[in-house]
Amino acid sequence: LHLKYIITIQFSRSKGLLVRKQEGDTMTIHCSTSLPDQENLSVYMRLTKEILVLYFHQETEKLTLHERFKLRLTTNGRLNKMDITITNLTTEDSGAFWCVYSVYKKNKIEKTEGEGAVLLVVNDEECDQNDASSGLGMSWYLVLVSAVTAGSVLLLSLLILFIWVIPRVSTTVKSVCVPTLKNTAVYYRILQ
Repeated sequence: LHLKYIITIQFSRSKGLLVRKQEGDTMTIHCSTSLPDQENLSVYMRLTKEILVLYFHQETEKLTLHERFKLRLTTNGRLNKMDITITNLTTEDSGAFWCVYSVYKKNKIEKTEGEGAVLLVVNDEECDQNDASSGLGMSWYLVLVSAVTAGSVLLLSLLILFIWVIPRVSTTVKSVCVPTLKNTAVYYRILQ
């Protein structure tokens, strides 16, 4: 399966496969192909189940829209380079969108589809309320986890110090600093 078409979703200041929009915003999907003789364009969306958002048949120029998008979706351009604009986005519009070009050849339909893009529509008012109600609890939890982690690291460091470092230092100091009584007596006798 060769992918020879492009889908992009127009949005400001961000690039990639994840698009974040506010409720009520507008999104434009750009579908294009360099494959010759394509007959149909389908745009699919999937969150929990796959939905055929749009189907365009080039020969009849018939455009079929999913009921949910009928009053909010417009198209611009030709089959091989079409812009699909969805207005007044809702949180239910969140999901993966992708274009599929197809052609009927040799008694079968050949489809070419691509990677697509994921749209996330958010309602900031709901997010702000959730943050306000759980924000204090979450920050307190993070402080508690940080304190327990720091305490554990401190106890582990002290344990290593008492078990491994102090005994080694003690034996090293004893062997260097404490002269034996026999050696002292020998030195004393030699010096007299």
